[in-house]
Amino acid sequence: MIDTHIHADVRPYEDFEKMSLCMDGIITLAHDPLEPYSMDVLMAHFDRLIYDEVDRGKKTGLNVFVTLGIHPRMIPPDVNYEVLKEYLKNENVVGIGEIGLETCSKSEIKVFEEQLKISDELNLPAIIHTPRKNKEEVTREILEVIQSLNLKNKNLIIEHCNKDTVPMVYDTDYYIGLTIQPGKLTPNECIDIIKEYGGDRFLLNSDSSSAPSDVLSVPKTVLKMKLNNIDNETIKNVSHNNAVKIFNLKL
Repeated sequence: MIDTHIHADVRPYEDFEKMSLCMDGIITLAHDPLEPYSMDVLMAHFDRLIYDEVDRGKKTGLNVFVTLGIHPRMIPPDVNYEVLKEYLKNENVVGIGEIGLETCSKSEIKVFEEQLKISDELNLPAIIHTPRKNKEEVTREILEVIQSLNLKNKNLIIEHCNKDTVPMVYDTDYYIGLTIQPGKLTPNECIDIIKEYGGDRFLLNSDSSSAPSDVLSVPKTVLKMKLNNIDNETIKNVSHNNAVKIFNLKL
């Protein structure tokens, strides 16, 4: 199993031990842990992910992969895309993220567009945040921005989808992230979506962070899928195979 969206830098060492017992790996994403006073703050965040968190994983036998990007809630006033590109070339980085939109402000859209262009240029998958508030409206705007850029890269994951936004994303070529977390999806809601659509373009994650979350929500959901008679191939795809393929993971 692979948890495709976690914020490991705000989780204790004990959580790494728990995850290493039942998971092949996790993907930890850049997010908004500090006030983005300058690009230096963002660079310090990137350094922690690609060095400290990968090292913590090694100490517990857990494969930790990293995506880096400028979260819509952490846009520094002196944003530097060339610096971001250099970080994305690090050997521990498997994608760009977490990027996306929160309020759909002009600055957010500009930063989002530039990062999508970088993902296209470097041929990296991108994990795209959708917010809790106005999710349908913002998801629709995200899809419109993506489609306006005529990107060659189709390895884009629209994250934190729910029963209302899955249909609009499913009608595209993009992948769909299902987050099992209080306030997002329950295991049973996730199972209902998989039963209806299958597992070809879905990814499971916990989005474990400093908010209420459970680092074992992916394995718990996989167990419930088995108890609900979802076939093994579908379970394997949504919990492992799709992630390995999209992010080209070496396990």
